[in-house]
Amino acid sequence: MILIQHPESVTIVAIEDDAVVVVIQPRPGANGDTVELPAGCLEDGEDPPAAAARELREECSLAARRWRALGSFWAAPSYSTERVHVYEARDLEPAPGVPDDDEFIVVARRGITELPRALSDATSMAAFAIWSAGAHR
Repeated sequence: MILIQHPESVTIVAIEDDAVVVVIQPRPGANGDTVELPAGCLEDGEDPPAAAARELREECSLAARRWRALGSFWAAPSYSTERVHVYEARDLEPAPGVPDDDEFIVVARRGITELPRALSDATSMAAFAIWSAGAHR
């Protein structure tokens, strides 16, 4: 059995009015562009809240004044150690950020009613489902 040792990660449901911030980027396994929620791996010594703030800034050039932890889940426990932490970000404001050198990201918005259908990856869909289940709390 192959078990992929993968760092923990974060996925962010960033809400702006009646829309959600998404990133469109090429993914080799998809043979083209995907539509995803902002996300990324924790760096050494970093905790999930700090990683969420960093990823939102790096990928979307945004910062949030309000954060809410929504929960976590195993991405693919049959072959990976990755645990995904999900956060809601609100009261967004511009913040200078630069994606990693290997990321070619276009930041966009999708209406809340378009999701999860507009998303391309299972992690984003799962994170949005968690947000949807507790969106009115």
